[in-house]
Amino acid sequence: MSTNTIVAEYDNIYASPVQDYKKYKFEFEKQKESLEKEYKIVVTYPNGSKANALLFNSEKEFKQGKLLVNGEEQEANISFELYYHSNYANTIWLIAMIGINVLAITGIWILNYKKMTLEKAFILIVGVIGIVYVFLIPIYRGHDECAHFFRAYEISKGVLNTKIENHMSITEIPKAFEDITSKSGKYCNETHYDEIIDFLGTEIKEGENIIENGCYMAVYSPIPYIPQAFTIAICNLLTDNVAIIFYATRLVNLIVSVMILYVAMKIIPFGKKVIFLITIIPTTMTQIATVSPDATTITSCIFFVSYILKLLYEKRNITKKEVVKITVLGSVIALCKIVYIPFILLALLIPKERYESRKKYWKSISVMIGLPIVINIIWLMIAGTHLALIDSNKASSQTINILTNIPEYIRVILYTVQYSFGTIITELFGGVLLHNDLVNNGMLIVLPVILLFVFEILLDEELKCKLDINIKILLSAIIFIIMCLIVTSLYVQWSPLKWFYINGIQGRYFIPLLLPVTVLLGQNQWVRNTGKVNLQAIISYSAIILNFMALAQIVITYL
Repeated sequence: MSTNTIVAEYDNIYASPVQDYKKYKFEFEKQKESLEKEYKIVVTYPNGSKANALLFNSEKEFKQGKLLVNGEEQEANISFELYYHSNYANTIWLIAMIGINVLAITGIWILNYKKMTLEKAFILIVGVIGIVYVFLIPIYRGHDECAHFFRAYEISKGVLNTKIENHMSITEIPKAFEDITSKSGKYCNETHYDEIIDFLGTEIKEGENIIENGCYMAVYSPIPYIPQAFTIAICNLLTDNVAIIFYATRLVNLIVSVMILYVAMKIIPFGKKVIFLITIIPTTMTQIATVSPDATTITSCIFFVSYILKLLYEKRNITKKEVVKITVLGSVIALCKIVYIPFILLALLIPKERYESRKKYWKSISVMIGLPIVINIIWLMIAGTHLALIDSNKASSQTINILTNIPEYIRVILYTVQYSFGTIITELFGGVLLHNDLVNNGMLIVLPVILLFVFEILLDEELKCKLDINIKILLSAIIFIIMCLIVTSLYVQWSPLKWFYINGIQGRYFIPLLLPVTVLLGQNQWVRNTGKVNLQAIISYSAIILNFMALAQIVITYL
């Protein structure tokens, strides 16, 4: 270093704790009068050792400036994310905690005073909290929200299958939607509240469109985007203000999701509290309160399971109308995400005796299971063109590699689970939220959520021994198949050929499995609830506390 160099802070670390695919956190003390000053992060290795413990990003398009390792320039860059907390973070957190408890106590008092049913309490609590999420989550900070919004926008214009030009999937959108975070230079950079305020008055200008590469989202069918696309289409007729269009799209997505889940709670014979629990997980809340096809996917899966259990529990003959409903619902799931298509096998839970004849049974089963599969195949044939533009050779080669070397692939799965299980659980139950997992709640959220599910499994009398052994076996098989499909699809699409690790696994992909898993685990007589534990009150109170803790962290992160 030169004699003019001022060292703000330094630290020594050992390389051994740094693991592959894990982030290492460097915490620096606050620097006084640091506004608009430029800082350099210098990493040195003792005794001339090489940087074999530090992973670099080899993609040159991400290279910014120069990376020097022991004075030698590298053809790469360090993958890093920069975090900072507002000076007001502690104050915000204190005010939030006081306010949360006041709201929670008041809310529970109202629920008890009004003697609300669980379903009505669900609407009130999830609805209010969801609206807060809609407006407090910065624009495009939901998981891949910018790309999903663009896909919904093109569908609203009648483009059901993304165009292909010059061997590229083309999505045309108004430039105003990309200018949302103009301060950051591009829409997928970090968005803070001050940037959103500057953006609120932005309007769509005639003829000012841009072209985006939409290959990744083109593989999604229009079905999971229907609520968002419909909202955008209506808003385009009424206003050119992009903020109104964007937030209205989020709001409608929330309303539709809450209503579907409300109906699911009404029809499911047991497990109503489970649906409530799944919904109040901050991970789920962020999905239904942002522009995301996952909202439709999650709610459709939960509704389908609820409807099948309803028919199973009623113990009456199945009508043609119900066969049509199951087929339609199964087709919706098939067009949302192929990995969840095994849910349609739940139709097999309904005994043959519930049909008018053996012939009608086989005919109904063929339609309920076969038609969704055929519809999915048709869409894959349409969308396969876009997949081919990404990396067709790798995908096909990876599939062949799996099929010809299954023992090795099992080893890859086990290795991935070993090193990623904690991360998956943390992401699933709300420990980290939003795009790039910037909002970190850690175990402060995760442990209480897990504890709530344990309480539900052990103490909810509605779950006790409702299903016979054959149903439990089939339900377990479906859960296992879906889990295998999730990890395999990610391995094929996102992992390098013959890679030792499955890239891209995120906890949110397992949300649709929480209902059947919890119902299955709740089929026991281990613990009996004597009535002293009010699960509804506990879940309601926890919903307010946990979600406003998560919301407070969102505010602190993006302030």
